[in-house]
Amino acid sequence: MRKLIVIVGAALLAMGMVGCDVRPGAGPLKSTKVETIVAVVDGKPAKGYHLDPSSSDRVIDCSYAQISRAATTMGVFGGCGASADVADVCWQGTGGKLLCGTAPWEKKLNEWVVGSGRLPVNAEPLAEPEPWGVELADGRRCRARVGGAWGGRADGMVGAYSCTGDLRDVILQGVDAKTAFDRSTPFWTVAVGELGSGSPDFGPPKRVQVRVAYFAGSQVAG
Repeated sequence: MRKLIVIVGAALLAMGMVGCDVRPGAGPLKSTKVETIVAVVDGKPAKGYHLDPSSSDRVIDCSYAQISRAATTMGVFGGCGASADVADVCWQGTGGKLLCGTAPWEKKLNEWVVGSGRLPVNAEPLAEPEPWGVELADGRRCRARVGGAWGGRADGMVGAYSCTGDLRDVILQGVDAKTAFDRSTPFWTVAVGELGSGSPDFGPPKRVQVRVAYFAGSQVAG
């Protein structure tokens, strides 16, 4: 009788598992995920990307163009125009155009006409590029700073990435630091705090893990 119960129980268990996917899922991330964005292919927006109609026919000066600090390959440029132009992650378009990304999680590209200067098409990327933007462990998205005055702090740290568009939510780094990221562990970390007018004392910044780091690349990567 006991043998019969075991057999029946096993059969019912097998029947129940037929419609149930018991394979393990992807699971949580065990380290910072690194993604490289290729937003332009053959001089045109890649699939899923589009040009901002309001940005057409604008002229930009690329006399000081350089490889983008977020580039993982050749063919991604920065240094054109003024800080307000936000042309720090750009690709070469057709007909003397420059196509610049707004943020790594956005599918919009700003189009410029290169009025002066040349793009350094043979420039190699930095040995350790800085992310174009990051997603923190708590879901906040932070985009790299492009010049401008961002305020100060009593501890002398400066703003490197903006997470909300104001001075209350900023990734900080030391004034002489080469990077805002501690990459010594599988999950990179950053210091997040506030900036203000003058040198206010906000106390020590909070260390936060980086879930995703976004870089930029081009077709030359292969």
